[in-house]
Amino acid sequence: MEPALGGLVTLLLAASPALASSPRTFSANIPAQTVRGALLDLAVQARVSLGGDVASCTGASPRLTGSMRLDTALTRVLADSNCVYQIRPDGAVIIRRAARPAAPPPAPPAPAPRPPAPVTALSPTLSDVIVTATRSSESPQTAPTALTAFTGQQIIESGAVGASDLSALVAGMTVTNLGSGRNKILLRGMSDGAFTGQTQSTVGLYLNRVPLTYSAPDPDLKLIDINRVEVVRGPQGVLYGTGPIGGVLRIVPQAPDTEKRLLSLSAGYADTRGGDPSGETAIVGNLPLLDGRGAVRLVAYEEETGGYIDDEALNLRRVNNGRRSGGRLSYSFDLTPEWNLSGGGVGQQIKTEDTHYIYRTVNGARRENLVREPHENIFSMGYARLVGNGDWGRLEATAARVSHSFVSRYDASSGLKFFGSNGRIGALDDHRDIDLNVLDIAYSSPRGQRLRWLTGLFWSDTVIENNVDLTALWPTQYAVYDEHRQDWQSEFAGFAQATYDLTDDLSLIFGGRYYVVDYETASMVRQGKDERPFDGKGRTSGFSPKLALSWRPDDNWSFYGQISQGHRAGGFNTAGPITEQFASAVVRPLRAYGGDSLWNYEFGAKGVMQDGRIQMRAALFYADWRNLQSDQFLPSGLSYTVNVGDGANTGLEIEANWRPIESLEIRTNALLAHPRVTRSYDLFNSKGNSGLPGVPAVSTNINVSWRRPMSDRMDLIADGSVAYVGPSRLTFDAEKRHKMGDYVTARASIGVETGHWRASAYVTNPFNTSANTFAFGDPFRLPEALTTTPLRPRTIGVTMTWTTN
Repeated sequence: MEPALGGLVTLLLAASPALASSPRTFSANIPAQTVRGALLDLAVQARVSLGGDVASCTGASPRLTGSMRLDTALTRVLADSNCVYQIRPDGAVIIRRAARPAAPPPAPPAPAPRPPAPVTALSPTLSDVIVTATRSSESPQTAPTALTAFTGQQIIESGAVGASDLSALVAGMTVTNLGSGRNKILLRGMSDGAFTGQTQSTVGLYLNRVPLTYSAPDPDLKLIDINRVEVVRGPQGVLYGTGPIGGVLRIVPQAPDTEKRLLSLSAGYADTRGGDPSGETAIVGNLPLLDGRGAVRLVAYEEETGGYIDDEALNLRRVNNGRRSGGRLSYSFDLTPEWNLSGGGVGQQIKTEDTHYIYRTVNGARRENLVREPHENIFSMGYARLVGNGDWGRLEATAARVSHSFVSRYDASSGLKFFGSNGRIGALDDHRDIDLNVLDIAYSSPRGQRLRWLTGLFWSDTVIENNVDLTALWPTQYAVYDEHRQDWQSEFAGFAQATYDLTDDLSLIFGGRYYVVDYETASMVRQGKDERPFDGKGRTSGFSPKLALSWRPDDNWSFYGQISQGHRAGGFNTAGPITEQFASAVVRPLRAYGGDSLWNYEFGAKGVMQDGRIQMRAALFYADWRNLQSDQFLPSGLSYTVNVGDGANTGLEIEANWRPIESLEIRTNALLAHPRVTRSYDLFNSKGNSGLPGVPAVSTNINVSWRRPMSDRMDLIADGSVAYVGPSRLTFDAEKRHKMGDYVTARASIGVETGHWRASAYVTNPFNTSANTFAFGDPFRLPEALTTTPLRPRTIGVTMTWTTN
């Protein structure tokens, strides 16, 4: 990879103008439509944030195609709209109503008023990143759903490099702290348990339109060169199919730019109290091709994360070092003014030398394991995307192949006795390979009509191969237990959604998805000379509906109410000692577990106040979860899936953004929820007063971004965040020994930025809080409840980025 990377760097450096700046240009393909719709499409295609009085713009916009400057495009879109624009220094576009010309005095006659011009005075108005999670360009401030989005710039300012960092920015987002490449993401307090096994993830993770996981942990793709991240809460069964009953987290990388050459180099260094140092390097390059009709973009990165936990039994220090390396290569070509072909590949590898839990009974960041617990996570993806956009509507088709492999080792010494072994030291190796093929096709009708609709087809084919090996290591080494399991699953679905304007300010949204899921499992368990084979097949089909009302009484406020449903398919249990009966007794797995479903009832309000300086969003929801699936562990330490009962969650989400002055923005959000088990099944020892595992009833955070010009070419920047995570428990049984959470964490940074340089210093966990973020070590220690996962100790670091374009 290095020779190719070096050649691209040389080419980009030779082609890049030195310290030159030019008016921003982009490749436009905006159909003729309403001005509001054209502004939303422009924001997506030009990759800019949009804010202000967008809804007050009237009239129609002409069709725009080809390469053009941003200011030229805005002038043409707003020509007959009674609106004007402002491009702020941070690149955001602010739309304002044009001032009415003053009435001429009686004499002498006043000259005719001049046409509206771009706004020149700076305004502390907030801007919005325009999102496409709902398959149309929308602002989170007006979309009739609970939707949060962050720009790439906001992600950089917050210091977020992975999904776990986003939890400090999103209300109700919880990430288990097992380690990079091992974590599970939960949204809105909808938790099926803190462990990852055979069940489909309740949160759909997407890169553009491609799902990243099925029954797998978050691959933890590094958030570098990102255009935006979109988080949609609640069941997304209509547009995203079975699985995401808690919501969708969608990562949208920067697309190849057909207008600008770019080279960006970055590096960072950090020191953790009581731990090894950390470091990172990255490169981003963009090269236009074919006279502006195409482009390629490259991202490559590598980082080392220093360990801070000592293992006294093995006499090793700082055992939990880690490394993450990877990259993306993407392309984009305009086939015609209306059609674009894009695609590329993604690859990433994570290696951690050990887990980072410690024992409650040992002081400091120490533990006493008998076996090291390394983890490796390898992710790759290739995709192609065809988009057509014209006065006839929009067609988008995506085909992709995802490969995801991960292997984990656990100290299984305490679990050998369940398999009749006399060994004193043992290890469990869990190796899983997932291959996923996806095809997604959707057509959207033209904008600007009273009835707007979309329809599409989805197909996926998943093959999962799982090998579990339990080995005695001392005093003699021999195989104790192993299982080779293969799962096949195919899903085919047709979906449609429509929006009908009942009046100018009241719209009805309705849609549904019909799906058919076929699944099959083949397993062979071996223990000593005994074998236990199994083959099983199943099919699930159904319909996921959605119904919503959206009301916009004026340009500043909008309200919505919606009902939606999501489903997950069932499956089979196969793991366990050779004597496992798969009976219907408590804490015994059934051979087959059933699917589950979740109904969500929600009311939301969104408003803009103080002339656009304050944005407010609130959502009140009730979720009814039937036949809840959960991954759990047998006394032997092997995993199984069980329907634990019925659950429910009632909650209130609140978000507020405030820009009191142009240089300062404050963002805050909170979730107040009551997740619970409403009816327990006899097959599982769940308790209604335990809540749902791993999710707190209360969480809140506040983020502050400040920027002040120091000179014509340099800005002083500062950012800070404080987050509170409420108490929760690891399991369904309400045991106090599994308690975790109830802590505050923070981050602060300060730096300078010019047109080509950005340098900053930061500190995380400044008060060196040693809270328990995750009360789980490995499946063989779960009954003991003696493990705790601390926050990373106070870390001080610096980052620097150089960009030429």
